[in-house]
Amino acid sequence: MKRIVLFLVGLVAFVAIQAAGVDRVYLINGNVIKGQIVTEANGYVTIVATTGREYTYPVTDIRKVEYSTDTNREVVPEVNQKGSTGNINYAKNNTGFWFAVEALGGYSVNIDEGNIGFAEVDFYAGYRFNEFARIGLGLGPRYYINNDRLRWSSVGWAMPIMLNVRGNFIPSLYRTVVPYYSVDLGCTVRDGFMFRPTIGVRFGEKRSAFLLGVSYMGQNIKAFDFDSAHKRIKVNKFTSFFALRLGYEF
Repeated sequence: MKRIVLFLVGLVAFVAIQAAGVDRVYLINGNVIKGQIVTEANGYVTIVATTGREYTYPVTDIRKVEYSTDTNREVVPEVNQKGSTGNINYAKNNTGFWFAVEALGGYSVNIDEGNIGFAEVDFYAGYRFNEFARIGLGLGPRYYINNDRLRWSSVGWAMPIMLNVRGNFIPSLYRTVVPYYSVDLGCTVRDGFMFRPTIGVRFGEKRSAFLLGVSYMGQNIKAFDFDSAHKRIKVNKFTSFFALRLGYEF
């Protein structure tokens, strides 16, 4: 008898939801939540799903809201509207310009050869398409430690100039810690071609976070070697480095 009562209650609830119509919330990550929207205010949308569970999403994570009585109604994110103060909350904006500053330190991994270290500070600026894809340009001063063990130049300073692509591996919705990737591709003044992929973790908000990562850097270096007469000669040598990087992105 209990099972019959529970079945009838569930059937009544299902029919009531269908009769009232089903709203849909289309998220930027591709998910679609079906149910009844109960509130839409202060930059958030709350929906009670057909399963009975309640979800609340910031409008910056919503692509579209579809009402059963008003189809294809678009939600205009709060960050694209000016409030009474006339200011825009860029910290929640999903697209737009982004900037970062990062400090790196690492060491080469030549086997049976001279190894050198480096310290570097990079500055980046670019455009953010979404939290999974950002593109920009970067540059910054680099200083080689124990420079004379490997490089031909007696000047320990260099300047990398690079194209950067980065993004999150997973959505940051309801998360303050997410893994990220970053790839630098460019050249270094006084050296040559550089390739530097990074994996790490972001700590913070969608548009304001600290970065902690580990990088591999492949750098073409104008190094020195010795000929058969033990005379020092200049050579191009592709050198591998590993580095730790700390930064801030906004």
